[in-house]
Amino acid sequence: MALFFILGGKSRNVEKPAVAEAVIQTPSVPDKEEEEQLTASVLQRNRPLRINISVDDPSFLKVKVGDEIKAGDIISDNSKERERLERQKKSIKLQIENLTSKTLIAPTPPPPTPLIRSLPPSAFEEEQANISQAELKLKQAKAVLASRFKLLTTDNPERRAEFEKAGATFAIASQKIQEQEQMIAAMNDMKMQSEILQHEQSKLKQLQSELDQAQSAVDQARAKLDNSAILQSQELEQLKTNISLAESELSVAKSRLEAAKNRRQMQEYQASVEENKRIQSETQARQDYERARLQYEEALRNKEYQLAQLNISLTSIEDKIAEIPVIRSPKNGYVKKVKPWLGKDGKYSTTITIVSNNFSSKNGGSDRFNSTDNSSKSTTPSKADSKPTNPR
Repeated sequence: MALFFILGGKSRNVEKPAVAEAVIQTPSVPDKEEEEQLTASVLQRNRPLRINISVDDPSFLKVKVGDEIKAGDIISDNSKERERLERQKKSIKLQIENLTSKTLIAPTPPPPTPLIRSLPPSAFEEEQANISQAELKLKQAKAVLASRFKLLTTDNPERRAEFEKAGATFAIASQKIQEQEQMIAAMNDMKMQSEILQHEQSKLKQLQSELDQAQSAVDQARAKLDNSAILQSQELEQLKTNISLAESELSVAKSRLEAAKNRRQMQEYQASVEENKRIQSETQARQDYERARLQYEEALRNKEYQLAQLNISLTSIEDKIAEIPVIRSPKNGYVKKVKPWLGKDGKYSTTITIVSNNFSSKNGGSDRFNSTDNSSKSTTPSKADSKPTNPR
C-alpha cells in the first residue's frame, strides 16, 4: 500500500494553524500487459480515498457525510482566523485610502509689499460744514419747543370737552334711574297692577342699559383724554430730546474737527516711519513662508512614513493569510464517512472517506455509500492546495 501525506504549512499567527494529513490507500500497479494496466488505472481512480485530518478545532472541517465534493473544493480551513485577518486587512486598506486621499496644500510665496502712498493735502471743510449744520439743527429744535410748549403743557381742549359731555350724559342717566326706581317703589306701595309694574321694570332695564352705555362713553372719553396727555408728554419729551441730540451732534462735530486735526498730525508723524514698517512686514512674510514650507515638507514626510508603515502591516497580514493551511479535495466524489473526532494534546483528528461518483455503479451497488474499499488498483491523487482561498 502506498501512503500519500497532505500537510498544511505552519502559520506565524498567534493561533495554531490547521494541520491535516491524508493517507490514501493505493495498491501497487503490477507489471502486466498494456490493456490490464489501463483497466487497473481506471479502477485505481475510482478507489475510495481516505484522508486523515489533524486540526486545532473541529470547526475547521467544512464537509459532512453525504456532501458532494469536487476536485479543489475545501475540506478543512481555519475560516475564523482567515476572516479575522481579512478584517484587519480591510481596516489597513481603509487607513491607506484615507491617508492617500488627504491633500497637503503647499504654501505660496508672499506677494510683494506695495509701496506707500504720499499723504494728500490737509482739508477740514467737511468737519466745518458738519459744525454749521449741527448749529442750525439746534436752533430749529429750540424754536419748535418754544412754540409748542404752552400747548403741550395743558389738556387737549377737544378731549376735555368730550370727557365733560360724557360725564354729563352719565349724570343724567343716573338721575333717570333713581327717579324710575322711586316710581316703581311707590307703585309697589300703592299695589298697582302687575302689567304696569312690568312695563316700568322694562323701562328701568332700558335706563340701566343707557347708564351702562353712558359709563362706557365716560371711560372711553377718559381714556382718550389720558392718552392725549401721554402723547403730549411724549411729544414734549421728544422735543427736549431733539434739543439734546442737536447739542450732542454739535459737540460731536466740534470733536471731529479737533480729532481730524490731531489725526492729520499723527498721519504726518507715521509717514516718516511707514517705510520701515513696510520693510519689517516684508521680512516677516518671508519668514512665515519659510516656516510654512518647512511644516509642509515635514507633513509630506510624515504621510509617506505612515503609508510605508501601513503597507508593511498590510504585507504582513497578507503573508499570514497566505500561510493559513487549506486542505482541498484531490478528486470528485461524495463524502462517505467522517470518523468521530479524537482529541489529544490540544489537537483533534478524524478520517474522512471520499468515494467517486461512479464507484457504486461500477461495483454493482444501488447506493453510492455501499461501495467497498478493496480495489486492486488506484491512481495517486494530487496534493491538497495550501494557498488561501475563501471557504465554500
